[in-house]
Amino acid sequence: MSVVVIKPGIADSIQDNGRYGWQHVGINPDGAMDKTAAAVANILVNNTLDCPVLEMSFPAPVLLFQQQALVAISGANFTAWVNDIPVPVNTPFIIQKNCVLQFKQVKRGAWCYLSVKKGFGIPIWMGSYSTNTIAGTGGFKGRFLKKQDEIPLVDTTDYSTILENKDVYVFHVQADALQWYLNTNAIPVILSKDWHLLDKEAQQQFQDNEFQVQPNSNRMGYYLQSKAIKPDHPVTVISTAVTNGTIQLLPNGQCIVLMSGHQTTGGYPILATVCSAALSTLAQVRPHEYVKFMPVTLKYAHELMQQQQQYLQQLQYAAIAKLNELFSAYAIH
Repeated sequence: MSVVVIKPGIADSIQDNGRYGWQHVGINPDGAMDKTAAAVANILVNNTLDCPVLEMSFPAPVLLFQQQALVAISGANFTAWVNDIPVPVNTPFIIQKNCVLQFKQVKRGAWCYLSVKKGFGIPIWMGSYSTNTIAGTGGFKGRFLKKQDEIPLVDTTDYSTILENKDVYVFHVQADALQWYLNTNAIPVILSKDWHLLDKEAQQQFQDNEFQVQPNSNRMGYYLQSKAIKPDHPVTVISTAVTNGTIQLLPNGQCIVLMSGHQTTGGYPILATVCSAALSTLAQVRPHEYVKFMPVTLKYAHELMQQQQQYLQQLQYAAIAKLNELFSAYAIH
């Protein structure tokens, strides 16, 4: 049995933590735009953190579940409903067979993640389930989802004793995931190799500028609009490896920050790199919203990441305990 796409969204794809170790042969990592949200969604249904999830932007898809499923939604809040019943984000719930999940409006954020217990029944490619639309492989047929696509489900557990003929059962537990989204007016970055090529005025301008995310932004990169950064002399560099969070200075004086679907190399000056723990914050910024960058030390970046990992570990322990307690009470294995 499967999840059937009744109506596709604008950019729905299967993602996981990413496909690493292949950039040297031109294969970009991909992976979830907001890896923290993807991890939270998986934790809430007791999956491993590398389990594939459905990544959605808005407009989001309308999905028919052909079987019962334990589900969680995290990341952006797109106002989810099961039939005529609203369901919250960051909370696990069980959906009844032949019920429809849809998303009605944006309340917060840009990318939403749907996990199902035991994940989706799709093949792994080069160590990852992530969709690579450039190569046309990975994920579900190497592309964004289309109408009438059927994504196989792995879990066959019968949740009828909990549902009791209801369309949905919402657990009385919620993850406090919002605490790990940082202030968008001070997104921490590590200054990079080409920073010294800017004159003092251009360096200060980068730190002072408010950058507006542009509508043409996508999984490959967020285009940023601000007062143009024009060094007092031309800055040219040779092409070099890039990563998720790389901030490049374009010839027109504007910046682009590379996101999960980024290319493997780039030839524009690299001014800074967004700290790994802040990538989820940046990913959830919507077009026309503003961000500012704050240079920090490598030590500070490491501390942020450690705190985030500790939170996810604690959440994992708590979620396992809650699910096991409920399933034991209903004799579900």
